[in-house]
Amino acid sequence: MTKKVSIKDIAKELELSITTVSFVINGKSEEMGISEATSSKVLELIKKRDYSPNNAARLLRTGKSHTIGLIVEDLGNYFFSNIAKVVDLEASKRGYNVFLSSTDNNPKTAKELIRKMRNSSVDGMIITPTKDLKQELEKLKNDKIPFVLLDRIVPGLSANAVVLDNFKGAFDLTIHLLNNGYQNIGFVTIHSDMSQMTERERGYLAAMESSTKKSADELVLKVKFDDAAETIISSIMSFVKENQDLEALFFSTNYLGVHGIEALKLVAKSMPDDLAVVSFDDNDLFRLFTPSITVASQPINQIAVETIELLLRLIENDVQNGMPINKVLEPELIERQSSIQKPLWEIEQTLKKSFN
Repeated sequence: MTKKVSIKDIAKELELSITTVSFVINGKSEEMGISEATSSKVLELIKKRDYSPNNAARLLRTGKSHTIGLIVEDLGNYFFSNIAKVVDLEASKRGYNVFLSSTDNNPKTAKELIRKMRNSSVDGMIITPTKDLKQELEKLKNDKIPFVLLDRIVPGLSANAVVLDNFKGAFDLTIHLLNNGYQNIGFVTIHSDMSQMTERERGYLAAMESSTKKSADELVLKVKFDDAAETIISSIMSFVKENQDLEALFFSTNYLGVHGIEALKLVAKSMPDDLAVVSFDDNDLFRLFTPSITVASQPINQIAVETIELLLRLIENDVQNGMPINKVLEPELIERQSSIQKPLWEIEQTLKKSFN
């Protein structure tokens, strides 16, 4: 069995003191006056020899594990998997490892993950909260463990967060459809009281307020988060069949949009001739599908970078005590083929019907 490389081995090979190597490993080269050339030699040899610092020893020595926890909803989801990739990359650049887990939107799982990460002595956490998590997050605050909420806030909790303007994204998507001549717009979403989902529904309803004679209940379909794909597809199919006057569908998440495309195919509805389609959040499939799908795209890279940078500032005490920092980023409306403007004669016929 190959002997594990130690910090002593690294120091001996480079003819440096163990202290010098330790300072480089812990990111204190500049602070301790170690030259860039020496730092580069140490870092290159560490990589070449596949040296892994002893985190337990480093924790005792510095009080920091250089590990952060990342808790997201679903690693299989396009949005969260890409967030995780960017966070991991940015953390690595700063010398941090990422302890990554997903909750499947289960509060019990979320609480257990927070407990495990606390026991693992992570320096801080990025958390996509589930419901019923306020008490655990209050404990983190009271114990002065840095954390940043990602993607959604918790009502009544004052905490650092990086979120999207979900209301604006949904409002803009709905106005886009209305401006292109589509009036009876169905909204497909999940049963949820989480902030990002309630804001998307609120944005849709605000835009639709004076555009249709139908009530919101007739135009909104809600499915369960943990429903099987087949169940969701079947629900969308039934919704479309029961609402023959629908002109467009707005899917509140990208995975609902994917299921929706399949449902429309099964009921022989083409896009946008039979039904225009838009979705909140982008997906590679939406870009490549024919017709391509109009979306409110989340700036995934910016969200991830802003979140990890804010957490590291908190960990490294680079943030003044005071009010929590809340960063609200804007989605981008990307117009594609699935929601192109209706022919003028169709718009005229629709307007005539609405006044009759």
